[in-house]
Amino acid sequence: MDAADTSPSVPSAARITALVRKKPLFKSHAYHAPPPPSTVDDFVDVQTLETWTTRQLKNFVRKFENILTTFSMPTLDDVLEKSKLVDLAAQAQKRAASAMDVLADQIIQDLSAPAEPHVCLLFATSAWADDLPVVARKLADRLPPTCVVYGAVASGIVATPTKTQEGNDDNMDVDVDGDGDKTSDANAQEIEHGDGDALSVSVLRLAPGGGVKVMWRRDAHSPESINSFPDMPHTGRGSCIPPTFERTILAADGPPRPGRSSCAAIIMGDDARASASLAEQIHAQIPSATISGGLCGGEGDASVVIARGGKGPHADPLPGGCSNGAAAIVLTGLGVAAPCISRGAKQIGDIYSVARIERQEHTVCPGHKSVSLAIHAVHNAETGGESPAMSALAALENRLGGLPNALWLGLRRKASGSGSSSEQRFELLNIEGHDREGGLYVQPQDGPSAFAENGDNEETEFECAFYTVNASASVEELHAAASHAGEQVRESQRAAYEAERSASSTSTSKEEVVGTFAAGALAFLCCGRGARFHNHACSVDARALQRGFGVGARTSATSLPVCGLMANGELGGRPWNEYGGGDVTKAATLMAFTAVFVTLGL
Repeated sequence: MDAADTSPSVPSAARITALVRKKPLFKSHAYHAPPPPSTVDDFVDVQTLETWTTRQLKNFVRKFENILTTFSMPTLDDVLEKSKLVDLAAQAQKRAASAMDVLADQIIQDLSAPAEPHVCLLFATSAWADDLPVVARKLADRLPPTCVVYGAVASGIVATPTKTQEGNDDNMDVDVDGDGDKTSDANAQEIEHGDGDALSVSVLRLAPGGGVKVMWRRDAHSPESINSFPDMPHTGRGSCIPPTFERTILAADGPPRPGRSSCAAIIMGDDARASASLAEQIHAQIPSATISGGLCGGEGDASVVIARGGKGPHADPLPGGCSNGAAAIVLTGLGVAAPCISRGAKQIGDIYSVARIERQEHTVCPGHKSVSLAIHAVHNAETGGESPAMSALAALENRLGGLPNALWLGLRRKASGSGSSSEQRFELLNIEGHDREGGLYVQPQDGPSAFAENGDNEETEFECAFYTVNASASVEELHAAASHAGEQVRESQRAAYEAERSASSTSTSKEEVVGTFAAGALAFLCCGRGARFHNHACSVDARALQRGFGVGARTSATSLPVCGLMANGELGGRPWNEYGGGDVTKAATLMAFTAVFVTLGL
C-alpha cells in the first residue's frame, strides 16, 4: 500500500463525505414562467374552459350542480352535458397533479445538494396563487421530515438565477455552484407586477447545532380564520386552530457552536395585526433575534404556505395554507443575521438647535396612551434668539420652492463635551400639526420613540433637521448596511474556522477542517419602490445589497443569492442611517416604503 494512503493527513472518502454533509448551503433557482396548465388541452366543446385552472373548473362544476338542483333547465344539456363537465374536471385534476409532479421533480433536480436541506423557501407572483399550496405539498413529499417548506404569494418577487453558496475554506472565497469555480455571478432580479409570472425556490441547510421552529398566528377577529388552515384536523363544531401555535422541526443538538449564536425570524402574512403580534411574541421569547418579513397577498385562497417534509399518513402535518393570519420560521445557530434596511431618508435644509421641547401624553383608550413631542421653538442662527419651529419649515419651503410629499422631522440629542454630534443618527418623526404659536407636533412613526419614552430632563439639548426620501440616498444607505453585514459574515466565518481548526486533532488534515459558512439574503421590498422609485432603473435595491456585501471580499460582488417578495408592508428594525439602525435588539415594527433585507451567514 502506498505510504500516502496510510498517512493521517489524507482523509478517507467516508470522512470527507461526513464532513461535506455538515456544510451549510444557500442555493436559489428562479423560474420565469406561469404555473403548469391544469386543464385538458384537447377539450373544445366550451371554448373558454381550456384556459381555466383546476380550482375554477371545480367551482364551475359545483355551481352547475346547484343550478340543476334548484331549477329545471333542460337547455343546459344543449350547452354541455353535466357528466362530461364532471369528467372534464376529473381529467383536469389528474393532468394538473401530473404536471405538478413533473415541476416538483425538476425543482428537486435543479436544487440538488450534497446533503438534505432544512428549509425550502418559495416566493411566487400572483399567477401562482392557486397552485403554490400544491407545489409546496409536492416538494414536502420529496423532502425529509427535518425540512420546512415555507413560502408566499405577492404582487412581485425578488429572485436570483441559479446560484449557490456552500461552506468554503479559509480563503473566504465562495464556491457558488459546487463545481470548484469561485467566479460565477448572478445578479438579483426584482420581478415587479407586470414583469411576468415567476417562481423563486431556495434551499437552506444550517450548520450542525442549528435549529428550526415554525410559528403561526391567525386573526382571531376574522370569521374566515376558522378555515385558514385546511390541512389541520378539526375535532367538531366550533373547533379550529388556536390563535397561536408553534412547533420545533429541527432541534439544536446542543449549545450553539463557536461563532454561531445568532438567530433570525422570518414572518410573512396577509394580516397586519397577526404579523405584528407574531413579531412581538418572537421578540419577547428571543430578544436578540433579527426579525424581518412582509405583508403579502395573492388572488388565491392562501397567501402563505407552510408544510413539513415527509410523505405518508405518519407525516407530521403543518397548515397547508394560511390566510387571515401570519406564519414564521425561526432559525437558530446562525453565524450572522444582519439586517440591512433602507428608507432612503435624506436631510434637506439646515440643522437647528431646539430651544424648547415638551413631551405630551394623550389617552387613546383605557390603559393605552399616545406619546408625542411639541417642539415649540428653535434657535435662530442669524438673530441669536428663538424662533417658532414653523419658521424653520417656512424657510425650507422658500428655499425649495415648495415642500416634498414625504417630509419628516429628524431629532437627536446634542453630543456632550468634545464629542461630535455628526456621528449620531437622527430619529425620524412624523409631523402631525402645529399650534397657534408656531410650534410643531411630532410623533414616532415606527413604534416607541427613543426620545419620547426616554424621560429626558429639561436640561437635555436637542438638534433637529428636516428629511425627505431620495432614491440615491437609499442606494447609498443599502450599500453601507450591506458592506457592514458582509464584514460581519467574513469575521464570523474566520472565527468559526479558527475554532473548528483548534478543536480538531493535530493529525487531521487541513482539507478536513471544512469552512462551514454560506451566505444569502432574504428581501422584503415595498411594492411602491422598484423601477418607479429608482427612475425606471430595474432591480436597484437588490443589486445595491449585492455590491455592498461584496466590498472587501475576494468573491464577486454578485455572489450573494437574494430571494424574497415585494410587500404591502415591511417588517423590520430601524433603517441603517436612522437612530437605532442595525440594532437587532430593537423591536421590529411594520413600516412603509422601505427595503428590508436580512443577510444570513449560515
